[in-house]
Amino acid sequence: MLVSIRRHPAFFTAIMTAAIAAVFLLWQERTIIRALLVWNLAILVYLAVVWSRMLTSGVERLKRRAADLDFSDSVILILSILAALASLVGIAFEVIGSREGPMDAKIIGATFAMVTVLMAWTFLHTLFTLHYAHRFYSDDGDGGGLLFPEQEEEPGYWDFLYFGFTIGVAAQTADVSVTSTRMRRLVTLHSILSFLFNTTILALAINIGASLV
Repeated sequence: MLVSIRRHPAFFTAIMTAAIAAVFLLWQERTIIRALLVWNLAILVYLAVVWSRMLTSGVERLKRRAADLDFSDSVILILSILAALASLVGIAFEVIGSREGPMDAKIIGATFAMVTVLMAWTFLHTLFTLHYAHRFYSDDGDGGGLLFPEQEEEPGYWDFLYFGFTIGVAAQTADVSVTSTRMRRLVTLHSILSFLFNTTILALAINIGASLV
């Protein structure tokens, strides 16, 4: 347990945040909006911890982090994807349920819905960014699985952020080549989820706009 916490401090910090927030927000009243608020707080903490670590880490620290990669990373990836998808379902129900409310409630609900979707979107692609980086430097014999053009230095977190969020925005790999079957499987999953998220965001935006008219 202590080893897992050391390897995934951001994840367990987010879990603790969610637990504390749930006590205060869900103790007396359990609603979708309150559950989504707990989710948003946890994701905000997770992103703050992860991005601060990524933006202050060099390649050597990234390599040491990849050396600790184990099956738990894949488990966290799967569970986090399911949680992100669940948040979209919750937002869909919340948007549908707020159609008949007063205008100020609709505006607040629409704003909250878009913030939640944006948080889930950023969370998802941050997860894949970390997974690409750790898999690239893990000792699996596939040469990293990614080829960055004109890369004189070893790729760092910024390179993987570029790759991961390019897929998130456009569902394609731009100028980075995928050179292994393992990495292609991961990129395929990421592309499918990106398409699903982007389509859902567009549908929610249209729905929210229509409800405000």
